[in-house]
Amino acid sequence: MCPDDGTQLRRAKNDPLIGKVFADRYEIQSVLGVGGMCIVYKARHRLMNRLVAIKMLHKSLKTDTSALGRFKQEAEAVSSLNHPNIVTVYDFGVTPEAEPFFVMDCLEGETLQEAIERQGRISCQEALPIFMQICSGLEAAHSHGIVHRDLKPGNVLLTKQPDNTYLVKLVDFGIAKMLPQSGREQQQLTRAGEVFGSPACMSPEQCLGQQLDARTDIYALGCLMYETLTGSPPFKGESFLITMNKHVGEEPKAISQVAPEAKVPPQLEELVLRCIAKNPSQRCQTAAAAGEILCQIATTLFGLKKRQDNINLQYTPYSAKRFQPSASLVIAVLAVSLLVVCGTFLAYWTGPSGDQSNTIDTLAWKILMAEAETAVRTHNFPYAESMLVSAESKARTFGDAKLRLEDTLRHKSDLYGKWEGHAEDLEKAHNEIATIQTELLRQELRGQLDLLNQLSQPESSAVRASSLRLRAEAQLPNIASTASKLLGRGLYKETEQLLTRALSVDKTLLGDDSLAVAKLSTILSDSLIALNKYPQVRQLLVDSCQIRKRHLRDNPAEYARALNKLGQFDLDRSYFKAAQTELGEALQVARQLRGSKDILLLCLRSYADLLQQTNRVADSRTLFQQATLIEQNTYNANNNR
Repeated sequence: MCPDDGTQLRRAKNDPLIGKVFADRYEIQSVLGVGGMCIVYKARHRLMNRLVAIKMLHKSLKTDTSALGRFKQEAEAVSSLNHPNIVTVYDFGVTPEAEPFFVMDCLEGETLQEAIERQGRISCQEALPIFMQICSGLEAAHSHGIVHRDLKPGNVLLTKQPDNTYLVKLVDFGIAKMLPQSGREQQQLTRAGEVFGSPACMSPEQCLGQQLDARTDIYALGCLMYETLTGSPPFKGESFLITMNKHVGEEPKAISQVAPEAKVPPQLEELVLRCIAKNPSQRCQTAAAAGEILCQIATTLFGLKKRQDNINLQYTPYSAKRFQPSASLVIAVLAVSLLVVCGTFLAYWTGPSGDQSNTIDTLAWKILMAEAETAVRTHNFPYAESMLVSAESKARTFGDAKLRLEDTLRHKSDLYGKWEGHAEDLEKAHNEIATIQTELLRQELRGQLDLLNQLSQPESSAVRASSLRLRAEAQLPNIASTASKLLGRGLYKETEQLLTRALSVDKTLLGDDSLAVAKLSTILSDSLIALNKYPQVRQLLVDSCQIRKRHLRDNPAEYARALNKLGQFDLDRSYFKAAQTELGEALQVARQLRGSKDILLLCLRSYADLLQQTNRVADSRTLFQQATLIEQNTYNANNNR
């Protein structure tokens, strides 16, 4: 269980989905892997008897707009590609619990990273076909305007074929970047200046948070080939920061010097070093060009077959002569390296990333914030205040979402909370933070309403209508999150506006029996209660219960919760007869649940409250005692673990 909000967490050994049927057709067999954002299951398609892999966001991230956006982007990126060297996505959807998922190849084998670790390094003859297939996969992605941005040995899967060759699959497009193309807007899930990727294979421009294109994948390809052939990456420092600095400011050692026993042909070493060039214009400009050179090397030296696709490309030969920098260039590189060290360190400081701004303003603000944070730790409160005042003044002059200003005010709030005699300043900071959050929330509301208007447009095409349904399902967690935040901030009319519109659209696209409709109806009922619109509330709660009841077998806990909410509403309105029926059934369902003590406690106390209000005090006391005992046993069990 999450210690912060009590959410049940998934673990590989006793995941609650193992053995269950997912999305009506996938039988979950085991957990294939768990990452920071996602979990991947091995499953069997019940009708096709085919093994697949199902990738899902962690439950704790299903309301995280950024994480959900990257997850959807990965599904969109991979599903738009149909290539033998890229993992295939078969299905995409959203669970009744508003968790997005997509279904892809279940690939047997090992990653290139695992192969390198097992063998120490991989011979040229074995590595060249792997490199050519990677180039083929990259070429397909780039032709669709997709840059992988996290190409590394761990994201290359090798599947052994009957003839003892390897079939290569590129996986994990989770931070892929959609390049601007006609008919497609660039997805702004990453902002200018943000750094994403794996340090061992990050291009200099990636380390600096600069604009990226397909050539950043070429650099990563060079690093990957270098590590495959030598057993170690071209740049490796004691920390991420040092490694990134090496990418920007150091030249790689010659492969013949690092691993002379590998006997890497000069032509191949020349290609690898060309791909790792600091300047993107000096690298191979396309994956197709790199692949063609690899084909020529493989055919000339080992007689390996060329790729099936005949690519006629011209490229400028890369000179193997070592570049001798001038003294002025050395000084410039050192200066840039120092700037990169400082800039990269500050980029990793926990400031917000949603505001777009120029690098100079961002750097100045982060320096002030870092100084303030250090001063607070050393209890130099006056100096910390002066730094935060300057940071606040700077934050008010740039940025497009006020996230830096909000973060600055939070630090001021923390400072005044520790600094005695500053209660008035603390309250002022809190009030301004609340104002900013409300403004940002209203912007979020406008965005959701605009999207709902797009989804409500009539479509004659069946394919387009299906696409709208998928978009509506994928957007539900965001709508529910926005509505909950509006409700929590007391913006009841705005909550009503958003959810009324959302229900109208979702009932049209998803049908009246959708669990998503039930969830939104429940949240809407809370806003209507706050607005004293009681006649509309009960029907919403009844509709929600009826939908949950029709899906009782899938999630009885949610039915018990919804029924208890309806019964509590009727109890508050003194509709005792209806409340007894509803609360009694909710308690009966809750008693049959396994591992849902929180719902059982809720239903016990609600029914006990009914008994007390209807003068059945002894029975009420018995239920309250049962609830207290369950709570105490749960507390003791948690403390004894």
